[in-house]
Amino acid sequence: MTLKERILSASYYLASSKRYAKIKKRVNAILNDSSSVEKRYFDYFMIFLVLSTIMILILEIKNKLPVWVYYYEALAVLIFIVEWLARLWVASDAHLDIIHTQENAEYEKRELTLWQLLKPALANKGKFIISPMSIVDLLAILPSYRALRFLRFLLLFRLFKIFRYTENINSLLRVFVEKRFEFLSLIIIFAFMVFFASTVIYIFEGAGANPDIHNFYDAIYWAVVTITTVGFGDISPVTPEGRFVTVFLIIGGITAISFMTSIITTAMAQKLEMMKTNQVFYQIGKLKNFIVICGYGKMGKVLASELRLSGETVVVIDPLEAEALQAQEDGFLALHADASDTELLDRLNLKGRVKYFVALTNDDAVNLSIILSVKTISEEIILFSRAVEKNAREKLLLAGAKEVVFPYESAAIAAYEHLGQPVAFSAIDEILHEYHQPVIDEVEITREMHAVGKDLRRIGIKKYRLKLLGVVRRRENDRFYFHPRKEVFMVEEEDILIVIGTSDDIAAFKLHLHEERL
Repeated sequence: MTLKERILSASYYLASSKRYAKIKKRVNAILNDSSSVEKRYFDYFMIFLVLSTIMILILEIKNKLPVWVYYYEALAVLIFIVEWLARLWVASDAHLDIIHTQENAEYEKRELTLWQLLKPALANKGKFIISPMSIVDLLAILPSYRALRFLRFLLLFRLFKIFRYTENINSLLRVFVEKRFEFLSLIIIFAFMVFFASTVIYIFEGAGANPDIHNFYDAIYWAVVTITTVGFGDISPVTPEGRFVTVFLIIGGITAISFMTSIITTAMAQKLEMMKTNQVFYQIGKLKNFIVICGYGKMGKVLASELRLSGETVVVIDPLEAEALQAQEDGFLALHADASDTELLDRLNLKGRVKYFVALTNDDAVNLSIILSVKTISEEIILFSRAVEKNAREKLLLAGAKEVVFPYESAAIAAYEHLGQPVAFSAIDEILHEYHQPVIDEVEITREMHAVGKDLRRIGIKKYRLKLLGVVRRRENDRFYFHPRKEVFMVEEEDILIVIGTSDDIAAFKLHLHEERL
């Protein structure tokens, strides 16, 4: 078997090996997947190695270090080499490149030489080798070789390796790439001004008028120091023409630097805001069984606060930046975004993770759009909505909302009851204030509970100091039985008991239903 045939055979074997693919995927996740937990710990470890080896370089200048320190440095360099080789390995799939090249040749019915077969694979590997971060890695490794100890200062390139392990710094550095046109324009203007000023000063003062300017390099040095407003003072113009050029250069330098500062500041602020948003997405991605509230107005604030008191995790989405910032200040995970944006909902990956989705904006059309967008993501998400106009209720229910509430109408009814029947209203208010921080909660009856088939007197409602408001019977199309007679009403599977009491008493009652034999 020729070498070419052996390479092809090995390539096909690797392509069909699930174990090889799994190992490579795992290594790639550790090195490059920012969402991987392993990468986070790997980055911390590598940052420690980089900083510790730089510290060794600093300490050995004036100190004699123990032998074990050099063994430690050798081990760190070995880890750097292994890391570089691993990155070279995962940079491209050489075996797939070889197979693809061979299949193209067979389709075109032409014979390949060994070099032609390997060239595409080697080219892809070569792209990684000459990439900036790969060169930084090599410059940080090579000086560790004893024959190249005179290049020890290149070990400072290990500091640049930290950029690879810190995603936040990388994000900020991308500002210079994204604003490359503006920076290139400024560099051209800067270079023109330096060349013009250095030429003028050299013409007027380089012929002996100024003893500090001996050559054109001195003139360039003076121009750069002046335009950056540093002004060391070691070279100063002595002729009227030189002073005029200096004034022109200082004004131009201040203008260019101000323009550059504004570009960098604006771009950095935008990038920092994007990084904060990405961090919120990352934190939301780790949540399970949370509630999404769209709209952090008066109603949204009250609902979010009450849900937090009951131990629920709340995520706020609001199209108004001020409201989203207020939600963040109040301690909630909040996004300044449009909740009806399907791309946003896809990124949040809501399916199977959200308990309830609540639309509480002041616009019925916006709430309708939110419900329709959520339903396109998942039919399983339970949606609640607020309605401003009464005729919007049917549309919201038809779109997929489970329940629709009218806060203004409810408040008006409560006010009417208080005015028309103050005694009854006060009685209800007294019930609500009989407990310390009373809550109304749902208790769902499941198959494993021994309450199934028992009457309401025997399931512990009185024992745990709860008041039963009513029962929702799922098997009868969610029919609501208000304050049923406890001695005759039999509990069935899927019933929902609506009870009022303290959070601790309700929690104890739920535990009793799951564990206590009745």
